[in-house]
Amino acid sequence: MSKNRSILSVLKGDFFSKKESQNYFPFLFLIILLLLLNIRLSFNAESLLKESLKLERQITSLRLTYVNTKSELMKVYKRSEIEGLVKAQGLNSSNNPPRIIDFHE
Repeated sequence: MSKNRSILSVLKGDFFSKKESQNYFPFLFLIILLLLLNIRLSFNAESLLKESLKLERQITSLRLTYVNTKSELMKVYKRSEIEGLVKAQGLNSSNNPPRIIDFHE
């Protein structure tokens, strides 16, 4: 019963009006400060987690873009693709192999 009365006195505010309980005020302020700090850190951790998930999705998207762009560039670097682009301009591949010019003779 004493426990119920003490909780009830705190809820009613009787606890704070007594002279004996004024010694506990610094301790209560510390507890309130720690609770507020805990709430703040929880919100901060949650926002960091959301940001981390967002960045992971961006990394996945950028990785897919990178792979796609790389495969398109590899297609362009093929000899057959280059010959097709050059033929569109009216040029043909040489049938003769290249000769090495040596200036030291």
